[in-house]
Amino acid sequence: MARLTVEGIEGIEAQLGQLGRPMIRRIVEAGARRDAVEQRGNISAAGHRRTGSMHFNVRAAEYHEIIGGGVINVYPQDSDKKGVPNALKAFVINYGRGKRRTKRMGDKFITGKLKQTEKAVHDAMQAESDRIISEINKGR
Repeated sequence: MARLTVEGIEGIEAQLGQLGRPMIRRIVEAGARRDAVEQRGNISAAGHRRTGSMHFNVRAAEYHEIIGGGVINVYPQDSDKKGVPNALKAFVINYGRGKRRTKRMGDKFITGKLKQTEKAVHDAMQAESDRIISEINKGR
């Protein structure tokens, strides 16, 4: 069995204790804003902008609290002028339709760039967390 002894953690523990629900929400919202930017960039880079409806309607949905944190889904919302839901268009373009034999496979413009998007979102959330901790330290 391993044993870890850490001294001086009381200060960090006090800082983390001040990260209440509003602070967690700020961090999650910062990540959601960055995710929307990344998805819009992926749509444009893959050339999926005819009318711009899907591109301009990528935004964050409602914030939901979960145990130990929060969640915001980011996806193309609303419908285009023909009534087709933008989320459905994004899904079909990403994954394709039909089976492999139809050769209508998607181009993975969302899931193919998942690691890059995750890193950008993580960095945005970390930056917001750092801002919050510096605000807490200034208030001391």
